[in-house]
Amino acid sequence: MKPLAVAPDAERIVIDYLTAALAARSVVAGVGVDLPATWAPASTQYVQVALDGTPTVRYPVMARAVVRLTAWHTNTTGAKALASLAQGLMCSHPGSREIGSVQPGIGVFPARDFATGAQLASVTCRVNLLLVTL
Repeated sequence: MKPLAVAPDAERIVIDYLTAALAARSVVAGVGVDLPATWAPASTQYVQVALDGTPTVRYPVMARAVVRLTAWHTNTTGAKALASLAQGLMCSHPGSREIGSVQPGIGVFPARDFATGAQLASVTCRVNLLLVTL
């Protein structure tokens, strides 16, 4: 019989890691799944974390999550720099009991949010999650 194994929450792991890693570099930025309802371009820069799927699984060992990081900023240069930094921090993740390794996915893709006037830049990472056997 196969063991029962589940993937940890990729969004939560990435949020916790990026929050600490950005703070360690003295970068003031919010990090979370949802952009705060009161966010405006004059607010603190923000990194939105979204799980785009878990397409590859080697049961009962690993799941590969695709995580999209979107930087919200007042200008395009700042958004691209923050997105690149977030991707670089993720790719330099040292590994843990939840993350085996991280590889870059799609590079910086700039855009604009016409609703808020914010400049955006997105990147993706492939996060190899270590399954937890229950």
